[in-house]
Amino acid sequence: MFNALDRGALAILVEPIKTDLGLSDTQLGLLTGFAFSLTYALFGIPLARLADTRSRVKLLSVCLAVWSIATAIAGFAQNFIQLALTRVVVGIGEAGGSPASVSMMGEYYKPESRSRGMSLFMLGGVTGGALGLGLVGVIADHYGWRVALFTMGLPGLLLAIVLLTTLREPPRGRFQSTSERFDTDIAWYQAVAQVLSRRTMQHLLLAYGIGAFGGAGVSAWLGAFFMRSHGMSLSEVGGLLGVLAGLASFAGVMFGVVFGPRVVRRDRRWELWWPGAVYLTIVPTWMLTLYISDLYLVVLMLAITVALSSSCVGFVLTSIQSVLPAHLRGMGTAAVMFASNLVGTGAGPLLVGYLSDVLTPTLGGESLRYAMIIGVMFISWGALHFFIAAKHLRNELVS
Repeated sequence: MFNALDRGALAILVEPIKTDLGLSDTQLGLLTGFAFSLTYALFGIPLARLADTRSRVKLLSVCLAVWSIATAIAGFAQNFIQLALTRVVVGIGEAGGSPASVSMMGEYYKPESRSRGMSLFMLGGVTGGALGLGLVGVIADHYGWRVALFTMGLPGLLLAIVLLTTLREPPRGRFQSTSERFDTDIAWYQAVAQVLSRRTMQHLLLAYGIGAFGGAGVSAWLGAFFMRSHGMSLSEVGGLLGVLAGLASFAGVMFGVVFGPRVVRRDRRWELWWPGAVYLTIVPTWMLTLYISDLYLVVLMLAITVALSSSCVGFVLTSIQSVLPAHLRGMGTAAVMFASNLVGTGAGPLLVGYLSDVLTPTLGGESLRYAMIIGVMFISWGALHFFIAAKHLRNELVS
C-alpha cells in the first residue's frame, strides 16, 4: 500500500511542484521516471539476491523504512536536484520490497490458488494508489505538496516496526517439485543467468517492460492531463482519480481473486494469456480516454482501462512463481521490475514529457494529450510477447 501510495501521489503533485520549483515537463518526466526507476532497477538485483538467501521479513522492513524516510524528506526539497536525490533513495528502498514480498507470497499459497493470493496481495497496491490519487490530492490542495509528502512518508516507519515484530518468515520451496532443485550457493550473476535461461521469463520481461513503457508514460501524467485538458482543480482531480482508481482497481483485482484460480486450474497458460488479452484491449480504451472531450465518457473509459489493467498483475506475478524454483523467485521478480522500471517507468514518463515540450509550439495546452496518445501505442507490442511466453510456460513449470 505504501509503495503504491508514493507512486500515485507524485502523479497528482506534478502540477504544484512544477509551479513552485519552476520545472519543465522534461524535468518532471525525469522525476517521475529515471530519477526513481534507474536506482530501483539497479538495486533490485542485489536486494533480490538477499531476498533469496536471507530473511525476507528483515529486508522488507528495512526497505520500507528507507523509502518512507526519503519520501518525507522530499517535502524539504528546494530545487530539482534535491527532489531528484530523494527519488533516487526512494527507488533504492522500494527495489527490495517486491522481491521479498512476492517470494514470501509464493510460499503462502498452493500453485493452483496462487493467482488468488497474488491478487489479494495487490489489494494493498489498489488501496495505496487510491489514497495517493485522492487523499494526497486533497491534502496538497489545502496544505501544500510538501505537507502531502510528509503525510505519506512518516506512517511507513511505524509499519516497518510492525512488520519486523509480527510477520513470520515462511519456509522456502514449500510447493516446489523435488526434480527442480538447484545449487542455492551461487553468485548473483549465476542466479540472473538461470532466470534468463527460461524462455518464458525472456518474453515475460519483454512483455512487461514494453507494456510498462506505454502504461507508465500515461499514468505519470494523468493528473496533469485532467488539469490541462479538462480544467480541473487539484482537489477535483485527486477526488476523481482516487475514487475511480480505487473502485475500478478493486473490481479488477477481485476478478483475479474469484476467476483466476478457476481458469488457471483448466490451463496454466492463462497466467500469461489473460495479461496478453488485457494489453490488447486497453490500447483502444486508453486512446479513447485521452482523445474524447466528454468528461463522462472519459471517466467511463478510464474506469474500464484501470479495471482491466488491475486484473492481470496477479497473473503475471503468479507466472514467475510457476517457472522459477524457490531460490530464484526474488531474482525473477527483480528482473521483471528491472525491465518494467528501467524501460517502462524510467523512459515512459520522460518520453511523454519530452514530446509534450516538443509539441507545445504547435498544439499549445493540448500537447500533453497527444504526447500521451503516442506513448500508449507501445502497449500492443508488449501483448505479443505475453502470448509467446505462454507457449513456453507448460514445459518450464517447476511447481
